[in-house]
Formats: sequence, C-alpha cells, structure tokens
Amino acid sequence: MGTYKGAFFWLFIVSLFFGITIPKNGACETPGTKKNSLLWKVSGKGLKPSYLYGTFHLVPKEQFVLPSKVTQKLEKSETVVFEVDLDSPKLTRLLSNSMRMSKPIETLMTAQDYNLLSQFVEDSLERSLQQFRYIKPGYLGQLLLYPKLLGYNPESYDLELLNLAKKARKTVYVLESPEEQVALFDKTTLESQTSQLLNSVKQFDRQRKLMKNMLNLYQQEDLAGLYALIMSQEDGEESQKLMLEERNKKWVTPIINIMMKKPSFVAVGAAHLPGKDGLIELLRAQGYKVEPVLE
Repeated sequence: MGTYKGAFFWLFIVSLFFGITIPKNGACETPGTKKNSLLWKVSGKGLKPSYLYGTFHLVPKEQFVLPSKVTQKLEKSETVVFEVDLDSPKLTRLLSNSMRMSKPIETLMTAQDYNLLSQFVEDSLERSLQQFRYIKPGYLGQLLLYPKLLGYNPESYDLELLNLAKKARKTVYVLESPEEQVALFDKTTLESQTSQLLNSVKQFDRQRKLMKNMLNLYQQEDLAGLYALIMSQEDGEESQKLMLEERNKKWVTPIINIMMKKPSFVAVGAAHLPGKDGLIELLRAQGYKVEPVLE
C-alpha cells in the first residue's frame, strides 16, 4: 500500500474494530430508510458558510460513488479538514510499530481457539497464521478479515477528497495528531481484542451481512439508520463513548474556529455526525444552524 492507503487502512481498522463488532441477535436487519443527507451546511453567528460531510473510510471499489454536490461544495470552500493527516509517513510508522506485541498470539487463547483461528486463516484466506503470530489481535482481525469483506483494492472517500483538495490547492487541516490516533489502540486490552477477533471468525457470515447493511445505509445517506445499527452492536455504548463521543467533543471547538476564519469543508467518518453527542447536535447546541444539503 502507498502512504495514503496504508495510513488510512489502519485508521479504518480503528473505527471498525472498536465501533463495529458482532451484532446482537436480530440486530443485523437493516433499519428503515429515512430521507437524509451525509452533507450538511453549517452557518450562523458570523460563521463563514461551511459544510460537514460524513465519509465511509473504505468501500469496495465497485460501490464507490462521490456525489457531485459534495465535490461542488468542496470546490467552493477554502479550507478542507480531515480527522488525521493521511499524508503522514509518521502515522504509518507509528501504527506499524504499535501493531506488534512481545508474545505470540497463541498465548492469548486456548489451543482449541488457536487451531480454529489458524484453520480459518488457511481455509478462507489462503494464508498461514505463522507469519502473523506477533501482531496484536485488534490489528490482525482487520488485516485478515476486512480485505475479504471489502476486496483487496478498496476505495476511500477521505482519500479521494484529500486528492481533490490538494489538486485545488486548498488549505488542509487535521483534527488529530498521529500520536492521538495510535493511542486509540491502547484503550482496549489484548484479552478484549482476542475475544472480538475470535467472535468475528466464528460469525464471519454475520459480519459480512453487517458490512453489507452498513454500506447500504451509507449509500442511502441514512445517518439515523447507520447510527442505530452501530448502537445495536455488543458494547455499542462503550464503543460510542470511546470512538465517537469523546472525540466529537474534542473536535467541535477546533472545527468552529476553522469555520470562523474561512469557508470550510469538514470530512469525518459518518458515525461522528448523528446522535445527541454527534457533531450535528454539538454544533447546534453552540447556536449554529446545521441543515441537510439534499441536492
């Protein structure tokens, strides 16, 4: 992978591993669709007219479509804001170092579970687990499973928007440092990561269905449905607090400060937008008008 896709692949791993795990029974059905938008206009209180857009970090190549309304609003903005610097070799380097552990993965599970995992990797992915034994389970699960779900050359909305911003010579800002991104991995134990990895393997077909439902909701621009699906997962509330709420509250002031200076286009994962502690409601609570862009 190049620097961009390499860095963002690991960022995608963070969001999926901590935010989307195995669904509760019956929760894998797609919630009812609702007219909505992934693109929102932010204005009021002297703010330069700006936009907030929810991305899906990686999608199968054949399902990638970037609406014209999105590119048009980005072109009219002077500043473009992302979660993290995807052009940072430092991020890739830190993540590469962070993924390694001092003990082999078989010490984190029973011999029976290790054999199950090893057989799955060999049969389903045509790989040998031996070469991955010292990679943390949180990384390993997504490294092995998500290419199977997304294809081996997925597209990224964030990367496409970054490329457009660079071509148009826009000013680019980020909301988190490489160190802050990597620190997210240390907020869950190896034991918890191992449990989630084994559950993903044991219920891989359900995981595939979950991914399909997420992509369908995203393509329908159904933020409410996507948020409901995330919250229906096991440990959904805990994951929401770690991956969404805490970061949203940290981001909202920098976002406002950037928008106050110049018309801006902010692109973050779609799950950061909805909910009472989502960026839409946090901006409204500060007195700003946030309205969907429907066309």
